[in-house]
Amino acid sequence: MVDRAATGQDWFVVEPVDVWMVHLGARSRPPEVRGTLSLGERSLEFFERKTGVDVRFDYGAIRRAKRIKGSPVLLVDWRKDGQDRKTAFYFSQPPPLDPLPRSPTIDPPGPLGPFTRATPSKRQVARMNLGYLRSTSATSKQVVQAWAEEVTERAKRAS
Repeated sequence: MVDRAATGQDWFVVEPVDVWMVHLGARSRPPEVRGTLSLGERSLEFFERKTGVDVRFDYGAIRRAKRIKGSPVLLVDWRKDGQDRKTAFYFSQPPPLDPLPRSPTIDPPGPLGPFTRATPSKRQVARMNLGYLRSTSATSKQVVQAWAEEVTERAKRAS
């Protein structure tokens, strides 16, 4: 949640918020994990409610945080054990990345019969997902931007 600090002020107060965390760059499809993102004294903190796992990103290890334009996503670049890593925080539930599997029992009617596509292609799914992210971005733009600015500021102070 982001609140105006006072009337006429240009800065915001960043409060803990529910997000979905996805570690990027893994060879396999990374799972999204729902939890609460908050700013700690020394680290960016993500607390997963389901398992109680607490993930911390030290501000000194964070290289940058930015909002991906046209989406409700905060992208955090950080370093661990000499390797660059990226983690995305979705401020709305991320869409499924893979197309739904086609049911073997569906035999669509029409002149092409079984050659007609009953489920959307990967490209169609990607296009629908992009549309979804753009539509949710309008409502969370200020929130994500405030988070990006605050995390970047704390990372600069820590390094």
